[in-house]
Amino acid sequence: MIHTVNYILTRVFDFILYPFQFINPFWGILFLSVLMSFVVLYMYKWVSSPKLIKRTKDQVKASILAIRLYKDLWKVIVISFFKSLYYTFKYFALNLVPLLIIIPVLFPVFVQMDIRYGMRPFYVGEEFAVKAKFSGSIEGKDIVLQDNSHFKTSMNPVFIRALNEVNWKLETVNPGISSIKIKVGDRIYEKTLMSGVMQGAVSNKVMNRSSWSHFVYPAEKLLPGEGEVESISIMYPARDITFGFTSHWLVFNLILVVVIVLALKKRFGIEF
Repeated sequence: MIHTVNYILTRVFDFILYPFQFINPFWGILFLSVLMSFVVLYMYKWVSSPKLIKRTKDQVKASILAIRLYKDLWKVIVISFFKSLYYTFKYFALNLVPLLIIIPVLFPVFVQMDIRYGMRPFYVGEEFAVKAKFSGSIEGKDIVLQDNSHFKTSMNPVFIRALNEVNWKLETVNPGISSIKIKVGDRIYEKTLMSGVMQGAVSNKVMNRSSWSHFVYPAEKLLPGEGEVESISIMYPARDITFGFTSHWLVFNLILVVVIVLALKKRFGIEF
């Protein structure tokens, strides 16, 4: 069920973000940041108490002001100091509760952004490792990595029997989307491989059963659940976004969301 929801969500994002594949990825980040900002504003409006937050902020200011005004009265200073601590803690608590509700709602969006803007395809000629994790012992199994025109094998497979794992070292040869196919007996297990040009979402791992891990790896269908291969994983390189300056997509996203939310908070009648 978890995987089905995430897989459908990935296809929805593929459709929504399709026009942004042909331009600077910053514009896709901007588009999603605007949507996320409105989600934050609407949710914050309904789950927080602007009046109580404002009153708590005023009480913090009043306690600090009392310390400055009555600096010769040590009792007032001590009482005001502890009041300021209490109201500061209360202020953070009032803002923390909405965040604890908003973050889980936005988490799937962060994942969808990361599989599009946080990683890049392999360059042609770039080497990478493939790891096939098995649910049981690999002793005596006939395990073969099938040939593909998009990559070539750089090293003989390594059988790590203590981990029930087989590793291959490959090198990309041609650009495009292809499949890493591992044959175990008469069954074939596949993992999508992207090289050359960014074409949609990329995923570091594909698994054979639905679990909470699919919140992080939602892009591909499950491996055959009754099969012996538990997962196939590769590690795509990190990707930087350039727009005025070069940084991780999350930096651009956080800056945009903060700016938009702060610019519109009065219109939505919310208080931070």
